[in-house]
Amino acid sequence: MVQNMKDFFMFETEFPAGSGFVLFGPCHLMWLFCIAVFTGISAYLYKKQGEEERREINHVMGIVFPVISIYRDMVLMLTGHFDRGFLPFHLCSMALWIATLYAWTEWRFVGVIYVLLCVPGAVGALLFPNWDAYPFFNYMHIHGFISHGLIVAFGIWLVLSDRVVSKWKDFWMPVVFGIAGFILLRPINSILGTNFWFLNRPSHGSPTVWIFEITGEKWYALGYFLFCMVVVAVWQGILVVLDRLFNKRRVVR
Repeated sequence: MVQNMKDFFMFETEFPAGSGFVLFGPCHLMWLFCIAVFTGISAYLYKKQGEEERREINHVMGIVFPVISIYRDMVLMLTGHFDRGFLPFHLCSMALWIATLYAWTEWRFVGVIYVLLCVPGAVGALLFPNWDAYPFFNYMHIHGFISHGLIVAFGIWLVLSDRVVSKWKDFWMPVVFGIAGFILLRPINSILGTNFWFLNRPSHGSPTVWIFEITGEKWYALGYFLFCMVVVAVWQGILVVLDRLFNKRRVVR
């Protein structure tokens, strides 16, 4: 039992090679399936709630997200593994706090950024996780899937309940946010020796590797930014189509 708990809090560098899970292997697919089922059921239940109940649920999530973020950092600090790379400057780390800000303020700009940028970013992280060195019974493994899964689920709740309905005229919001992130994080990465937003080097096993191979190091940042904007544009297009379909159905009824 003591050994199991020790393994539960081990850091990725302490595991022997091959201890983690395989991308799109049984463990990975199980997590994706469970997250998809949870997202679908919870979105349906959230949509059926009244306005006041949804606001209360948002406030609960506005507490859950910071707790998830702080819990991970506290464990890393207590085990002596926290470093500059775990500062909340990765997009999905930011997403936990962006979701919190929206949950308590319902500021539309923040909601659009969250839905258009953070949700597809979290989906990408779930499909191509960079925590694959961790085995199932490990807090970083569990934290990675649960935190990113909740980011996606909460975004879907907001979309399907019409709390955050993004239009094409809102596309400038994630573009400006993305440009600001690319500009501000490059010097931060240079000073701290970090790789926030994977601006310096791609995340292994993800599409950013393909971008790097195509563009090379010199044009990687530009190619990466354009790829992100294409993903956001495709996601925005899907949301617009779905909104028109559901609005049409409501009108017919």
